[in-house]
Amino acid sequence: MKKTLLASSALVAASIIAAPAMAGTVGSKDSMNVTVGGTLWFAVQLVDEDISAGQGQGYGFKVNETEVHVKASNTADNGIKYGVTIELSGGGGDGTAADEAYAFISSDSWGKLELGDNDDVTNVMQVGSWKAHKGLGGPFGGLGMLLSGWQSLGAANMMSRADWQPLTSGDDTKASYFSPKMSGFQVGASLTPDTGVNAGGVPSLLDTDNDADYNNVVSLAAQYSGKFDDVGVGMSVGYQTGDDNNIIGGNSVQIEDLEILALGGMVSSAGFTLGAHYRDFNNTNLTQAAVAAGASAGEQWSVGLGYQAGPWGVSVWYLDAERNAATSAVTTEVTRLGFGAGYTVAPGWLLRADLEFLSHDNIGGVATTDNDGRGFLLTNMFIF
Repeated sequence: MKKTLLASSALVAASIIAAPAMAGTVGSKDSMNVTVGGTLWFAVQLVDEDISAGQGQGYGFKVNETEVHVKASNTADNGIKYGVTIELSGGGGDGTAADEAYAFISSDSWGKLELGDNDDVTNVMQVGSWKAHKGLGGPFGGLGMLLSGWQSLGAANMMSRADWQPLTSGDDTKASYFSPKMSGFQVGASLTPDTGVNAGGVPSLLDTDNDADYNNVVSLAAQYSGKFDDVGVGMSVGYQTGDDNNIIGGNSVQIEDLEILALGGMVSSAGFTLGAHYRDFNNTNLTQAAVAAGASAGEQWSVGLGYQAGPWGVSVWYLDAERNAATSAVTTEVTRLGFGAGYTVAPGWLLRADLEFLSHDNIGGVATTDNDGRGFLLTNMFIF
């Protein structure tokens, strides 16, 4: 399958917004105003697992993010705002020129339209347990998670992280619409004609229709955010569906289509934040024969609690997911328990620490084939 595990740019954006970053402004003749900023993360990672094949010495250094962000925008005479965002990849081992590249057109009256390589609305508008996390990644996934170091997850990757979207439409070329916020409510919709297609690939009209991508991916989302006295409240619902092109053996084995339902909520007060979410993956990526035999792509739930006091923050979270990949006889289960801490050292310099425990039972639907792991991640985030 070509659905690769991509880093979550939504997590990057959240980190940058939270940081006291100062982007520089340059001119662009008479067309647009341009700002330049970016980020570099340096991490120390330690992982110890029962299954450790290919894991090397169990520790290492990693630059898990390095980008230069170029943003340009202007306002037309009729009040419509427009512009572009390009996130240039700067890492020595990064084989892509840009992480995201998209244009936007917006109006206070009718909302915002995004066109290009960017996250879809289910990713941007979702709420969940990671909102309480003070480390990096946690139950959400993305660049800060230790999941890339865990062994044997395989097909369980999707259910092991709250942010499933990089495993489906990711930053593939799409069109997204966000409505204006009215009394705290907002809705959105995205259309991705062909996943695996972006600025670095072939045009979607030339991409084959049996290459394990998803076609006609439709994502729908709704979000509410508000405050009652000193209590903040957030809720979200998302739904994503699409046609699966993973046809094996000349149509002899048909794969079920993409279908995911997501629910989330959070409450915050007096420095505390409590977040939770639920995912239903329905029959995504399963063969029709497996579904007929009682298989299910699984469900996931997670809860997190965090506390912030000035530059310091601490948190704890738990995630549990189950799936029956082949029959209803053997259940594969992934559980993750994590602790996080964060500290703002100085303007543009943040520290994030994560301690995480993983349990993966009945790997691949095989009874008693298990893996337990422990990991620690310390990340210096430099943001300019």
